Amino acid sequence: MKDKFKGLVVGLLVGSMITGSMAYAANSKTINVIIQDLKFKLDGTAKPSANASGIIYNNSVYVPIKSVSGAIGKPVTYDAKTGTVSIGTSGIAVYQGGTVTQAELDTFLAANAFYYGQVAPADMQLAVKQLIAIKLLAAKSEKALSKEAASTVAASIQQLTDIFGSAETVAGELKTAKLTEAGLKLFIKRQFLAGKTLENMIDSATLQAEYDRARKADSAAFVNASVRHILIATTDNQTGEAIRKDEEALARAKEVLAKLKAGGDFTALAKEYSDDPGSKDKGGLYAEAPLTGYVEPFKKAGAELPLNQISDPVKTDYGYHVMRVESRNVLTVEKAKDQLLPGLLNQAFQKYIDNEVPKLIKSINVTNK
Repeated sequence: MKDKFKGLVVGLLVGSMITGSMAYAANSKTINVIIQDLKFKLDGTAKPSANASGIIYNNSVYVPIKSVSGAIGKPVTYDAKTGTVSIGTSGIAVYQGGTVTQAELDTFLAANAFYYGQVAPADMQLAVKQLIAIKLLAAKSEKALSKEAASTVAASIQQLTDIFGSAETVAGELKTAKLTEAGLKLFIKRQFLAGKTLENMIDSATLQAEYDRARKADSAAFVNASVRHILIATTDNQTGEAIRKDEEALARAKEVLAKLKAGGDFTALAKEYSDDPGSKDKGGLYAEAPLTGYVEPFKKAGAELPLNQISDPVKTDYGYHVMRVESRNVLTVEKAKDQLLPGLLNQAFQKYIDNEVPKLIKSINVTNK
């Protein structure tokens, strides 16, 4: 439209001067102004959605709030009662060094549910504290590990694409979860960086102490073993239906045991007798597998049976096993580190939330859902 002068009553408009500062036009005062179509750019990039008519008065440019919002990509609101212009979503928590918005919390909860299957906690204040802790911890490692974090995010997104079959399917799943890809990427990045910060807090003495505690509590902890077994099942593993009575299974297991003790070939007998589809065609062998992955009676036998000795029938929920442990290797604390870290990281995270985060929080204003 053509520039033109008009005499009018100017209402209260939020304006941005050419210099970038904020200003207010006079309220209820008749003045002469220029009304002109304006184009918006943000950091050199055109923002057509923000284009609007603006008012030029006394070398200042005044634009509607919605144009500012369109230009910066954030909600901009004006509270007439307090005379306050708010840019972005309102904060629900303030801590030393930052704030948490409701949108951030919603994204955090949605990402937790999507990525880890965790339901939202009943205590929203705790959820806010967790988010604050993750933001603070992630910031400590961001500069040093930015490239590694970016690679981790890319790999995680690719993994999701592989799981769901296509990027389009992932996008649909994210929409259902009320989550954007950008929000999920930020969540993954912060989780990775926060984990690295926490890992640096765990020293060798802490690792050793946890290793010793676990070994004392469980003889199978950090033990890999090669175990042969022949399972005589009482129930079908797929359907849960009964295959044979308990006493029938035990009698059949004792039959197998007698043949093995008489010099029978384990591989041949496993193929003939075993009801375990995962091992019967491999001579009943599970090679160099962590014992902690087995059910308790099987795990205990795997940890404590003398090597290369045929066991008496070992009863589990699956039925009866005739076993032979062929090798057993106890991992060193260094090799067991990957198994130790998850529990220690959770402990360190909780300790940080309990001891450090409260010192930094100035306010939390959130209600339980």
